[in-house]
Amino acid sequence: MSKRQGIIGAGVAIVIALLALCAFGGVRPFRITAGSMKPELTPGDCVVMERFMFLVRNPRRGDIVVFRADRIPPLQDGTIYPKRIVGLPGDHLRLADGKLHVNEEHIPLKNRHGEIAYVNLPGSKYLASSSDGVTVPDGHYFFLGDNSTNSLDSRACGFLSAKSILGRLWFCYWPPKDMGVIR
Repeated sequence: MSKRQGIIGAGVAIVIALLALCAFGGVRPFRITAGSMKPELTPGDCVVMERFMFLVRNPRRGDIVVFRADRIPPLQDGTIYPKRIVGLPGDHLRLADGKLHVNEEHIPLKNRHGEIAYVNLPGSKYLASSSDGVTVPDGHYFFLGDNSTNSLDSRACGFLSAKSILGRLWFCYWPPKDMGVIR
């Protein structure tokens, strides 16, 4: 067998493996439709969600997850959203001066463009002012969009049940200039 045939064979095997993973729900492609995760994810980006990581560990702060909004007003039931996990069960959260404080310690969350600045949105039910804080209940997470001024997230919707999380966004495969692992 030639080197070229070996490379083609390996490529075919990878494609077959990916198709099998998709068929069994282990990985799933998504297209980003809104700008709440800009600049990490922009409308039109094609990404892959994987479910395997959460079989061996719980979601971590900084993971970008995909979840189904069922009974999370004002989000539309059945709609699937990508957001970044910022608060874990038991965490006390506070936003002040564009910074996230977890258990009274500044925790800088970053994407490939640098540290994410979070703002307090007037009228939000959760984290409405820099002096307010919330504690994440057991079995739940607090999620925010990277585009903090244009994201409908836990500041308005409250806590996300662990059962609502479908998986973790792992890889962007389109457009080619953004291809790579999602941070």
